[in-house]
Amino acid sequence: MPASSRRSLEDPSPLHQRIYETLRAEVISGQRKPGELLSEAELARSWGVSRSPIREAFRQLEEHNLVRWAPRRGATVARLTVAGLRDIYEVREALEALSAGLAAERGSPADLAKMRDLAAAVKQTQDEGDYMRAIMLDDEFHRLMASSTRNRMLESQSGRILDRVIMARMMVREEPGRTREIVHEHQAILDALGQRQAAKAAEQAARHVRNARVRLMDMLQRASVDPED
Repeated sequence: MPASSRRSLEDPSPLHQRIYETLRAEVISGQRKPGELLSEAELARSWGVSRSPIREAFRQLEEHNLVRWAPRRGATVARLTVAGLRDIYEVREALEALSAGLAAERGSPADLAKMRDLAAAVKQTQDEGDYMRAIMLDDEFHRLMASSTRNRMLESQSGRILDRVIMARMMVREEPGRTREIVHEHQAILDALGQRQAAKAAEQAARHVRNARVRLMDMLQRASVDPED
């Protein structure tokens, strides 16, 4: 495990949860590559623990579709495919539309202010050419929109989808034309949220996801990602 991502054993949260959160961050950020073998023994030595919390962390990662487990091979980071991402984006479109509609109705002024700050930060980092940082900030924007719905089930399911989305986005560089589109699309969503127009917010969010899907599918295909599950 990379030393920079180790967490103190003095952290009061359950050990397996700390290991899960660390591995999750490494997987979705691209530190752990698709198809990479996760050695149970190596991780246990790195953390200075038995294999039990490692296995529990693997179970959680598998449940969230971030790793695959196979007999005699063990756990590997889940691979991304064009077909798999297509399925994810179809679900994401529905969830994002629902999130935007409910956020327009239930979101607080503080939620909206923070979303505006994040959208501005996305634009700034894109202008500076820091595309990886922009992707992380964009991810925060969408997670905040889900949390502002005050619907914990929706927030949880959206989070799982966004984990897979960010894995894919970390594999390819955003193109300048797409980054400009993202800025405009964020603003359209924010305008609808600010006006408390639920239907319009849902429509703009769905359009944003459809546009993102088309561009990401194209970039993944050109990056030679496997087309089939």
